[in-house]
Amino acid sequence: MRDLVPGGYVFTHIVFWSVVSLVALGTNAVAIILSVGVVLMAVEAFQAR
Repeated sequence: MRDLVPGGYVFTHIVFWSVVSLVALGTNAVAIILSVGVVLMAVEAFQAR
């Protein structure tokens, strides 16, 4: 699990993405934010190797 989040700070990222998801639900930007998040996690996962 630690390798799936940028920086390895699991709790910080859980809080951060929870806030981002609440904002996204309010602004109908869910698809954009999810796609950006998936790309960022993929980039960080490949850089860690």
